[in-house]
Amino acid sequence: MNEKILRAIEKLKQKGVYYRILDIGKPARTAEEVAMFYDINPREIIKTILIKAGNEIYAVMIPGVLKIDNKKLSKILGKSDIRFLNNDELFSIGFFQGEVCPILIEKEILVDKRVFETEKINFGSGDIYFGIEINSKDLMNLIKGKIVDVARE
Repeated sequence: MNEKILRAIEKLKQKGVYYRILDIGKPARTAEEVAMFYDINPREIIKTILIKAGNEIYAVMIPGVLKIDNKKLSKILGKSDIRFLNNDELFSIGFFQGEVCPILIEKEILVDKRVFETEKINFGSGDIYFGIEINSKDLMNLIKGKIVDVARE
């Protein structure tokens, strides 16, 4: 386990949140890979996507089986020039693709309302070999989040 997942575990313990570490066993960078390598309901897998709009970086959490609706996101942010961070930009803020751990992000995260449709959720731990599982109701106690409608089916 790397230092990012250890920091995430420490935060979970500090907040008193019950969690389970998922040992995926192989590097998993996408929700599809996690579902394939680890027998989890794909609806429970939550991806945290870092995007850039104008000069600002934003984090968005959505179920891994869904996509971001750019029109909804543009309206929420009040910006139209939205794009995903590239690998160099991700690295500059401490992550590689597939490593993004929402509980290590210090800024407000836009959380799609569908994240709460399942009792459990699984998300990136900061280490591509492991995931973190918690009760969805505990998520907002771990992050600075704003619940939005930003995904499309």
